[in-house]
Amino acid sequence: MAEWLIPISMFWMMGAVFFGGLYDAEGGSAGRQALGLLLTFAAYLAIFAGLRLALGGFVGPLIGLVIATAIPAMFVGRLGKIVFKLVGVRLIRVVFGAEAH
Repeated sequence: MAEWLIPISMFWMMGAVFFGGLYDAEGGSAGRQALGLLLTFAAYLAIFAGLRLALGGFVGPLIGLVIATAIPAMFVGRLGKIVFKLVGVRLIRVVFGAEAH
């Protein structure tokens, strides 16, 4: 059960980076945005669980945990864009630039 703490904490850190700073949500109510975040979390954990099961017999437990956590963490932004679109929220990439004063 303790091995689930690592991917859960990784999701919330990566989610804060992607959905708190790199993307802006357009359209949809606050409830839809919260639903999109929770469904993204569920999809992330489902991918993690599938990879853990698939890698269980091929690599050691520690390497399997690292690989099963890293692969979905790399795609949190893309996964979020798909899931948010399914609930009716559009994510737009934020472009930061220097402003001349």
